[in-house]
Amino acid sequence: MEHFALLRMLHGVAGVLLFVAFFALAGFCWRGRSRLMRTAQVIAETEAGVETAQSVAETPAEAEVAATAEPETPPRTSAWPVLCAVLLLLCLIGLPVSGWWLAHLAGWPLGQPWLLGSSLLFLPGAICGLWLAARVAGRSAGARLGLGLALVGVSCFAAILGLMVIKPV
Repeated sequence: MEHFALLRMLHGVAGVLLFVAFFALAGFCWRGRSRLMRTAQVIAETEAGVETAQSVAETPAEAEVAATAEPETPPRTSAWPVLCAVLLLLCLIGLPVSGWWLAHLAGWPLGQPWLLGSSLLFLPGAICGLWLAARVAGRSAGARLGLGLALVGVSCFAAILGLMVIKPV
């Protein structure tokens, strides 16, 4: 019986890590949105500054020096979005396997409505999670779609959590 308790604990930890990975990827998506907005604002200010510098400068050479006076900083890259995507992928692979193993050890038939419902909810949640991870790791623009994917995925897995805790018969 100690195998069952250990497996149940690992299954619960994987579920918590899945939620953490979803929220982290949603946060990276939100941060990417604000970073894109700041970049657009800096570009607009730079273009306005270049026009002002060209109108103030006396010669074209001075206008070119004024336009390139501020060095451009390269964007910082982080490994955290990729690590969160890998964590999400590992949880998405491990949860169905450990869930089936738990059901097998407990003697629950897989045809019970709460198990079937959770299996049906797992598919759209997993698709949303993988799509979100690919968007964030690939630094795709469009935070609304990313946040929508995170919301659908988290709601699917929250419903699964509710079905697993309540276990309606």
